[in-house]
Amino acid sequence: MRLKDQVVIVTGGANGIGREYCTHLAQEGARLVIADIDVAGAEALAAEFNAGEAGRALAIRADVTSEADTEAMAEAAVEAFGRIDVLVNNAGMYPHVDFPDISYDHWRKVMAVNLDSVFLCSRAVLPVMKAQEKGKIINIATNLVWIGLASMVHYVASKAGVVGFTRALAREVGSFGVTVNALAPGAVIPSPELLDDAALARVESIVSHQSVQWCQRAVDVVGPLLFLASPESDFMSGQVLTVDGGLTNH
Repeated sequence: MRLKDQVVIVTGGANGIGREYCTHLAQEGARLVIADIDVAGAEALAAEFNAGEAGRALAIRADVTSEADTEAMAEAAVEAFGRIDVLVNNAGMYPHVDFPDISYDHWRKVMAVNLDSVFLCSRAVLPVMKAQEKGKIINIATNLVWIGLASMVHYVASKAGVVGFTRALAREVGSFGVTVNALAPGAVIPSPELLDDAALARVESIVSHQSVQWCQRAVDVVGPLLFLASPESDFMSGQVLTVDGGLTNH
């Protein structure tokens, strides 16, 4: 119960790895704000948590590229729980497109979802954290910022921006008792058995270059996330914690 009654916002928390984060945060005692454009999914997940204890979770619809939505997200968290202790900027998109085929509109969309959202959500919660003189912002980057990858120029560029944002904001808000760190996971594969032969071959090639030779699962990133959300990481800020089985040795 490292996070007992701590109020944690998780963007993109209704599905995928965001859902995994929410599940384990709840197990550690956190009170959750599940912010997602998939409001039905967020409400279903919140209902599961609230079945065990009323008032454990709040679901809200939030387009993280919208200034109004992100401000409403922070306001709803404070109205429901009185404070905001942790923000997990998890919402994002992961497109594969060859560089010549990336339109400017698609480039801007990826930047909006992956980078602008981190700015907007962080700006929305920061006044609350400053008033508390305590808070943690955790941004989700990627190990690809260290190595690059063909057909993902827009994605890698957006996540490199997340790394720069993390380092710069940490310098600016440390005096207010707020820390800012990032996680840089490798490729998380929910169900390798569902991959086609070509995709499975790519995954096997990645795993063969890792120091820890298994396919990365969502749960492999959960422990580091809980560490960054907990008091155990209070003396860390501006850091990027790479969790990719030793693929990049960064």
